[in-house]
Amino acid sequence: MTLRRVLLVTKRSAYETYAEDLRDPRFLALVRKKDPKARSLLASHREHYLTLGAVQKALDRVGASTDRLSRGEVFDDAAYDLVVAVGGDGTFISAAHHIRTTPILGVNSSPRDSVGFFCGPTRKNAERVLEQVCRGRAPLSFLHRLVTEIDGVRVPQPALNDVLYAHENTAAMARYRLIVRGVREEQKSSGVWIGPPAGSRAALGSAGGRQLPLCARKFQFVVREPYQEKGRSYRLRKGVLGPKDRIAIESHLGHGKVFIDGSHVCYDVPFGGSITVRLSECPLPVVAFRDPDRALGGKHRGPLSRGS
Repeated sequence: MTLRRVLLVTKRSAYETYAEDLRDPRFLALVRKKDPKARSLLASHREHYLTLGAVQKALDRVGASTDRLSRGEVFDDAAYDLVVAVGGDGTFISAAHHIRTTPILGVNSSPRDSVGFFCGPTRKNAERVLEQVCRGRAPLSFLHRLVTEIDGVRVPQPALNDVLYAHENTAAMARYRLIVRGVREEQKSSGVWIGPPAGSRAALGSAGGRQLPLCARKFQFVVREPYQEKGRSYRLRKGVLGPKDRIAIESHLGHGKVFIDGSHVCYDVPFGGSITVRLSECPLPVVAFRDPDRALGGKHRGPLSRGS
């Protein structure tokens, strides 16, 4: 595969956020005192930029023209042969929200501190992985995502980890009607998690969901902390669904929200609003998803090419 144009999506380090963006006086005081907590963030900051430099150098070596955006900025993936997210899972997922068919490579820029489930390569092997991408030898996995609609309007971000319906104050109780495979049930709870296989190892797994095979065409739901009235039990508490299924939620509160892959992307749901969730028709193509040192000598999961 020839890498003509590559997009680098990168995060702002925690050190930059506190020391430069917020100019947090308490944090700056800890920096001056060389407090261990501040020194740890500074070390991660430096490692992040060393990794970013190594990735840029590797892309220059293979002759790729690169653009660089910060996490959260919108882009058209069709303009690029590859998207490289340099950071951790948050950076990877944010970039994935704008991808339809272009492969994405996640690089964990600071493995000591960043959560990088979706980011197999690090600074140590990112150059070698990119060389394998150019040779067409890097393994490609397809991770299924979720489509969310609110009152029939499609949310632009496909969910890779989870969709959460809840009260806007997530400590408050949510009231709603849950509809799954023709079963309709009035419920009160802390909300409803819905997630594809990649998210079954994250929040849904912690909430009691099943760990699904990563490339399976399935998704699941888990009701968070259901309020069990005396003498009544819910039938719809959790379940695994297939590619033709969908989940519907009718909101019975005036302050409902849908959160997509965490707290950064969320949408209001009015009283009586309807949410539907199903598998996306566009799985996410991911390069060297897990354990690249082992995967590069193993069997491809799919061709490294544009399209899905």
